[in-house]
Amino acid sequence: MSGVRSLRRCVVLGGSGAVGGLFARALREAGAEVVVADPATGSGDATAPDAALRTEIGAADLVLLAVPERVALAALPVLAEHVRPGALVADTLSVKSAVAPVLAGLREVEAVSLNPMFAPSLGFAGESVAAVVVHDGPKATELLALVGEWGAHVVRLSAADHDRLAGATQVLTHAAVLGFGLALAELTEGVGEVAPLATPPHRTLLALLARIAAGTPEVYWDVQSANPRGRATRSALADGLRQVADLVDRGDEAGFGAALARLRDYFGPELSPHADHCAQLFRSTPQRGSTAKRGSMTQQSATQTANWVESRISRTSDALDRAFEQGLTGHTITARRGKRVWLAEGGEALEFVSCSYLGLEEHPALIGAAEDALHRFGVHFSSSRNRMRPHYLPELEDLLGQVYRGNRAVAFTSVGTVHLGVLPLLGSGALPSYPIAPAGAAFLVEKTAHSSMQILRGLLGQIGPARRFDLEEPGSMETALREVAATGRTPIALVDGVGSMGGLIDVAGVLEALRPYGGHLYVDDAHGISIAGPLGAGYAFDTFGDRLPDNVVIAGSLSKAFGGSGGFALVPGEADVRVLRKFANPLVFGHSIMLPLLAANVAAARLHVDGEVARLQERLWHNAADFDELTGGRLVNAGLRSPVRGAHFATEEQAFATTAALKDAGVLILPAFFPTVAKGTGLVRFALSALHERADLETAAKILEGTRYA
Repeated sequence: MSGVRSLRRCVVLGGSGAVGGLFARALREAGAEVVVADPATGSGDATAPDAALRTEIGAADLVLLAVPERVALAALPVLAEHVRPGALVADTLSVKSAVAPVLAGLREVEAVSLNPMFAPSLGFAGESVAAVVVHDGPKATELLALVGEWGAHVVRLSAADHDRLAGATQVLTHAAVLGFGLALAELTEGVGEVAPLATPPHRTLLALLARIAAGTPEVYWDVQSANPRGRATRSALADGLRQVADLVDRGDEAGFGAALARLRDYFGPELSPHADHCAQLFRSTPQRGSTAKRGSMTQQSATQTANWVESRISRTSDALDRAFEQGLTGHTITARRGKRVWLAEGGEALEFVSCSYLGLEEHPALIGAAEDALHRFGVHFSSSRNRMRPHYLPELEDLLGQVYRGNRAVAFTSVGTVHLGVLPLLGSGALPSYPIAPAGAAFLVEKTAHSSMQILRGLLGQIGPARRFDLEEPGSMETALREVAATGRTPIALVDGVGSMGGLIDVAGVLEALRPYGGHLYVDDAHGISIAGPLGAGYAFDTFGDRLPDNVVIAGSLSKAFGGSGGFALVPGEADVRVLRKFANPLVFGHSIMLPLLAANVAAARLHVDGEVARLQERLWHNAADFDELTGGRLVNAGLRSPVRGAHFATEEQAFATTAALKDAGVLILPAFFPTVAKGTGLVRFALSALHERADLETAAKILEGTRYA
């Protein structure tokens, strides 16, 4: 992907909406600096811009209006006073007859009117974007080229042709499906009555009807009411139905055949390709019965999901390779004491890399327990835990039960194996505390969820449809939930608790959104374990009121702030534990946690129960407050109860320079680049610990002083 050239500064008005958010993210990933303004979120009114927004508009290479038609028409004359000559003005309205003349009246600017012909949640890849070019120029050409690089097919049209064809593709289609649905509701008692006899075409129409019925009414109302050719289009649909009725009612079989011949002529050489496409659709539509339906939906998900791993690799720059080559990451250490490490290349350094946020791995209790286990058992006892297990394992799980108020913890070798063991069973309805609808489950993976969950989307897709949603995009989760509800499936949302690179997920809010749909919430709280709660139960458990709500599974880490090694799944009952021990693949066919570390885990769990961890939490949050003060509250996560802080840079080179300056001063951090952060940008991450001293924080803050992080 070439990235932006002349569209370096962009303002997206209405950027918190679905369409605006889609363009804002794509422009950022292409390397543009994007400012989002939206009166719906109190961040700027396009019709009456304040001084700050006027300044941004005046400096922008592109001003994109992703707002309702009435707002766009009112805003354009105002924006004309502030947009600089040569800039590009664009909109995303679904009707062009009104906006095109207004754009034509703008002078000394380029102008293009776009219409993405798809739901924003689908993304650009494989979809069409209509483009009415009003004032052409290099910036308009570049924007359309970018849309093509994002995977969309750009169709250039006049404003009149756009509205005519949009009427045929949107108004006509939606009206036909709605009419079918209203007639079906008159003829039958419910979908459950007609489904056993439904033909493949009927099931396809049901799927279209369900998508519309689960959507936002305003969207479909605008399609019908705003297009100037809407009335004529619906009239043509009514005429078509009357023609069919007249032919059949008067017994004109020859006329009926002639009508089909006219339609064959209409298709011309495109008849066979479209018929073949229909056959493919029928093979992937839901079949009768829950078992067949589950399989067909899985097939549909598989055929629609692109190879996202290949896409991610192809779009990733060489920044991480360069960081390794320049010795800015991937450090080899020969010893450590507290937050000081000794490097194989010589010398010592202060590290902000380790995720041991409380420093428990150096606690005498853990070291003593590990040494004792090493002498009693050796390095390892290689056996599946279902065949033979050391006494430390039940001790650990019992102690975790105390930390988690009587809920049951099952230990795994890592958080990744927790996901691999639990999620297939959760989605299959095998865990007694988490019922699944007869139609099956659907997995909704939040965009920022850890890669250890993202990588399982292909596996999960064999159990039920798996798709992503974005909590930063208003309506994204609700739209996904409605679509799942329309299929009769149980939604399972997969989210992080504490983000490894920034942010705290509103797990309570996600759970509340799931409740009306009978959904389950799966929280990967790896970075949140031990840092919150009186017994160190972690961010998610503490946020839920020191309890495990119904329909929630927590995956926790024993390898970060906990001080030991491994992971665990938290479930409410013994029946769930029995299923996991019998069927969770990593437990049945994998070994247990290495013995010395398993013993250290037991010692760490005791420190949680006896209050030592709560005292270490106080030191951690004291250090976090000090670092926020030293850096002026400008870092990512400043003020949040997260042990992660980040300095975000507009370019990779700025992040490289800061990382190098920190290393030269003897400070090691974690540099992050795309796809961990937006394409073309960089992040310098600091993992704070209870072991850091004030002088350590001052050293790092002094290097950051004067750098251009945002």
